[in-house]
Amino acid sequence: MEKEFENSVYVRMMADSLKKKEHILEFLYKKTAEQETILKSEEPDLDRFQQTIDEKGSQITQLEQLDQGFDTLFRLVEKEIQENRDNYKEEILEMQDQIRRVSDLGMKIQVLERQNSERLKGFLAKKKGEIRGARMNGRTASSYYQNMTNAHKPDQSYYLNEIK
Repeated sequence: MEKEFENSVYVRMMADSLKKKEHILEFLYKKTAEQETILKSEEPDLDRFQQTIDEKGSQITQLEQLDQGFDTLFRLVEKEIQENRDNYKEEILEMQDQIRRVSDLGMKIQVLERQNSERLKGFLAKKKGEIRGARMNGRTASSYYQNMTNAHKPDQSYYLNEIK
């Protein structure tokens, strides 16, 4: 009887873990959508973008811990659940529904992350081109001034003075 109660507690802990995971994924989705907004703007705020990455990082660490905990609990109760499926029918259905929602959120996040990655690559390519253009403009200007300095010959000045 005590083992059955213990397993029941583990199953509830698994359901709670899935709820926490869903909340974290909702947070990650919001932050990823915020990154999308930042990247779509005319001049993206890269500091704010980095801040969202940092915020997501801490939540991803927590998500990994929840996954590990869920797997550990599942291994503890897997045999019991399979043998007494009817006793856990309600919890199983609830967890299946939560897993579906978590999976859907995970897919939405992946799609948005892929789009954001392409936007970021485009932004960085544009900036790289601007930097390359500025460098070329700087070289052109430097070359021009150098040529102009070297082009001034003493005999040319004399010719210009004679015309006046």
